[in-house]
Amino acid sequence: MRRFPIANHPDLRRRLLLQCGSTLIALPTLAARAAEAAVPAASAPTPAQTEGPFYPRVLPADRDADLTQVVGRSGSARGTRLYLSGRVLGVDGTPAQRVAVELWQCDVHGRYHHAGDEGLPRDDDFQGFGISATDADGRFAFKTIRPVPYGGRPPHLHFRITRGGQAALTTQLYVAGEASDRDAVIAASPSGTLARLSIRLTPAPEREAGALKANYDFVLR
Repeated sequence: MRRFPIANHPDLRRRLLLQCGSTLIALPTLAARAAEAAVPAASAPTPAQTEGPFYPRVLPADRDADLTQVVGRSGSARGTRLYLSGRVLGVDGTPAQRVAVELWQCDVHGRYHHAGDEGLPRDDDFQGFGISATDADGRFAFKTIRPVPYGGRPPHLHFRITRGGQAALTTQLYVAGEASDRDAVIAASPSGTLARLSIRLTPAPEREAGALKANYDFVLR
């Protein structure tokens, strides 16, 4: 079979050049798409909320991430166990490493570890305040109790996230379906805040009988 040089066939040569050009044009586009896929999706920062009057004036000596046990006491906190975990991320999706996540809440009687609560019943076996430091993946975890309503407010948890010694976010989380926009703190927040600050509690029999679990990711500016 005779072979003809491409140079002797202008139409064939033109088609080959067009195909090569299309391939070269497509390569940067494919590379750009791959790079975009490697970058985490951007997220809106977690809404901030008031710290409230109940941040401990004096931090307890025992301030680890298990609020259901107090060092030196043989009892354990009253209330349903709640295992809460999640991550702290930047708006670009990168993990926030070695930041302090502080959690505080009232006990089953609606009492905080705070001056001004004197005279009310108190669960001395509940730590009331704890700190969990994020790991290399930005993860944190707490063992606490299911929050309860008090003083007309719905069940909620208080959080403050500190990075480099500076407070980066102060906010509250609510139990899904148990808070509404009529709550004074929520009503003072922009529309849609409650939906973004709600956690869904689900059974956690793998942890212990009757326990609950929830997950939430905080996003910092």
